[in-house]
Amino acid sequence: MRVSNRRIGLVVALVAGLLAVLVACGGGGGSVGTNGTGSPVLVGLNVGTVSGLGSVIVDGARYDDSAAKTEVSRNGTDVEVGDVRLGHRVSLEFGADANGAKVLQRIELVPSVSGRISERTGDTVGVLGQTVAVNTDPARGPVTAFEAPLNSLADLQLGDAVDVHALMQRTGAAPTDVRLVATRITRRSALAGVRVSGTVAALSAAGSGGARSFRLGALTVQLPSSSALQPQGIELLDGRAVTVFAAESAFDPATLHLDASKVQVMSIGTAGSGSTGAASTLSRAGLVGVWTGTSFELDGVGLLVNADTQIVSAGQPLGDGAYVQATAVLNSNGRWLATRIERLGSATAGAELRGTLDDWSATARTFSLRDTLVTLAPTAQIDLAACRAPSLADDLYVVVKGVATAQGLTASTVVCSPEPAGTKSRLERRGLVLTVDPTARRLTMRRRPGDPVLTVTWAESVYLGEPLTVAALVALAGTSSEIEVEGTLSADWLQMAARKIKLHSADR
Repeated sequence: MRVSNRRIGLVVALVAGLLAVLVACGGGGGSVGTNGTGSPVLVGLNVGTVSGLGSVIVDGARYDDSAAKTEVSRNGTDVEVGDVRLGHRVSLEFGADANGAKVLQRIELVPSVSGRISERTGDTVGVLGQTVAVNTDPARGPVTAFEAPLNSLADLQLGDAVDVHALMQRTGAAPTDVRLVATRITRRSALAGVRVSGTVAALSAAGSGGARSFRLGALTVQLPSSSALQPQGIELLDGRAVTVFAAESAFDPATLHLDASKVQVMSIGTAGSGSTGAASTLSRAGLVGVWTGTSFELDGVGLLVNADTQIVSAGQPLGDGAYVQATAVLNSNGRWLATRIERLGSATAGAELRGTLDDWSATARTFSLRDTLVTLAPTAQIDLAACRAPSLADDLYVVVKGVATAQGLTASTVVCSPEPAGTKSRLERRGLVLTVDPTARRLTMRRRPGDPVLTVTWAESVYLGEPLTVAALVALAGTSSEIEVEGTLSADWLQMAARKIKLHSADR
């Protein structure tokens, strides 16, 4: 599991993000309400799928992530530093800088389900009672990405621990009529807990001692009276989107029952509860389910459609299974009303990466960029003029555009450019570790003999790629194992403030 040395309480992180949104006066779709508790609750959610890196690109929209922290919660209480990859589902939280400009402050990784595979068929797997399918057609949404060493669903076995980022699609009215179409699947070495997201169905009345239960797909969630329900004061209702957290031992694969330790409810606030008095807003991309022409479900959220809804569908009628981006506001009845629905298809299925090229193979016509395997298409256009380079080579800074695949990205264009300067530019360096001072959080490294020595510093919140730890980093000094560091460089290019440190892929 990839964790930082610092774990901070999820509540603290959420409050910090919410206060930032308050300061932003609702900028970026982050309206704030009180939900009856007197405390601010984020009610405007920007949720989508990562389609590019080097700045983060979500469903084709680019956001400067230089000031953003990336986090993920495994157990609903603690958060860990995360690392964004193509195909991750993310929730974006915005604030404002000193000049009032909109700033991305937090990227939360939101896997749809984290647990062990307990069922499988030829083309699906079952995780915590959720049916997980894959997609290979970019016209039908993001192609399922498999994190190495996985290449396909066939590489997964019963009992494997996985994180599944996915689009949830409602296929019918019954609680079990739901499926997850994976956007990225990662096999994990261990689980700190399990989590699953979905829409509450078949909620029971409170029984003896206040215990209740509800359905998420084929899963029955038992909610003992001791379970925490957040935000405080929220009411659990059928149709509300939730994330359930539990201990791994709390799941019974034979009966598909899960005893929840915590349920996080997507708060919807009230109409016009934003800090500017405007209606709460929501932006979400996903697969249309149970389309009626006047309503539909999108990634676990019910939306209404009326004559004022702007529909951009490129000549194709909307219906079940369509991959769309929807913007909605909360109406006077507390329902989400779609103001705009845009169909996302092949024309918006492109992927983009910016960064330092590594592991170039002229024979295989492949290289690594932003932890992604890039394969040159047979007709790929390569422009190296700005770098005055005779051919592709390691250490060139490139902008790659193409189409995401199960194993990475197939490039249609590769354009070389000088490395961007400034503290907003995330750059990469690879090399041998010379010295490490864990107390000062500082190391020195060099790619080749005779190269300048790079001094790298890091904060507690640095992302350390599995299996790297600070102790393991110390042990690398003077060895032949290389590390990769991502961060911002000083004006003299000799110092780097690291955001991520990991072993070079050849060493893993």
